[in-house]
Amino acid sequence: MASQQVTFNLKGISTDEFATIKECYNKEEDVQVETGYGFEIDPGNYTVAVRFSILFKCNESPFIVLKLTCAFDVEKESFDSFLDSESGKYIIPKGFLTHLTVLTIGTARGVLHVKLEKTGFEKYLLPTLNVSDLIKEDMVFEIPNS
Repeated sequence: MASQQVTFNLKGISTDEFATIKECYNKEEDVQVETGYGFEIDPGNYTVAVRFSILFKCNESPFIVLKLTCAFDVEKESFDSFLDSESGKYIIPKGFLTHLTVLTIGTARGVLHVKLEKTGFEKYLLPTLNVSDLIKEDMVFEIPNS
């Protein structure tokens, strides 16, 4: 698929889950960081959503949990260009998804910073992530039954 210019804007940010669990934290233990992400599309509203989660863990027990979603409005013409008429599926280019994921991770970094202020966990920042290593190919979405 040729590279294309996609016109979009940030529609909304939702903090789906946030918690600090002080009793699971042990400053003597090594801290592990676990991240996850996923995508959803809504063809009826021309939106693409990126879900992102981060867990900071001691001994496999999370002591900081953040899950958030960034929703992006895609201009109708751009969104329609994702539709593969042969398969009837939406194919979202990996470059575009990578860009949206970078924006979402930056948003998560800011949300985490604000939420951790004055909690004793301020030093736990979301590390830099190479998103181009995460998303290897275009993503295919089935059209939801209407």
